[in-house]
This record gives sequence, structure tokens and C-alpha cells, in this order.
Amino acid sequence: MERDYVKKCPECGGINLFWNKEKGEVICKECGLVVEDKMVDFGQDWREFDSDGAEQRRRTGAPITYTQYDQGLGTEVGRKADLYNLEKKSKNKFFRLRKWQYRIYTAIERNLKLALAELK
Repeated sequence: MERDYVKKCPECGGINLFWNKEKGEVICKECGLVVEDKMVDFGQDWREFDSDGAEQRRRTGAPITYTQYDQGLGTEVGRKADLYNLEKKSKNKFFRLRKWQYRIYTAIERNLKLALAELK
């Protein structure tokens, strides 16, 4: 799973680089220097041969955004509007989970959440 990558090696100046998808690295084939690492492939994990199969394999979700403190990947334990149709036992569980969610936030997460809200 290697793909040619157009860039120059800062060590030897060679242009014979390849991208190792499994490791997320761009490596110079001439001197072995790791030019870049921690690269992410945002492409699909599969091949599509027909539109029917493609629709079943689509992944959905919000894109990652740096304007939210958790980059849009976090979850929240509902709102009070979600409580109307719940039984008493479920409501108690809801409040308990929500309380623990707020307790486990670190100070950095809380401050970042407030700062990003101010910037908006």
C-alpha cells in the first residue's frame, strides 16, 4: 500500500518519496529519512463497484472542527426536553449520568469550551 508522493527530501534533496498508508509516513527511498509522519488518509476504506453497494457502506457524522473544544467528537447526555417521555427510573439515571459528565470535565476542557464560545 504505497503511493508516490511529490515532495523533496530535506536531507538528500531526492524526489523519490513514498507514502506508507499503514504507518502514515512519507519516507525517502534514497536515504530512508521519514519526511512526514502522523499523516491521516481521509479517503474511503473500500472500493465501490455499484451505487447500491456504495450507499450501504457510507459513513456519516459531523466533520472534525477546531472551533469546538472537543473538535466536534464529544457527546453530551441530552437535554431536559428529552426527559418528557422517560420513566422515573430512567430520569434518575439521566440526571446521574449528566452530573458525572460535568464532573469529569478537566479544567482545560471547561476553559477551552468557554473561550471558544466567546470567540464565536
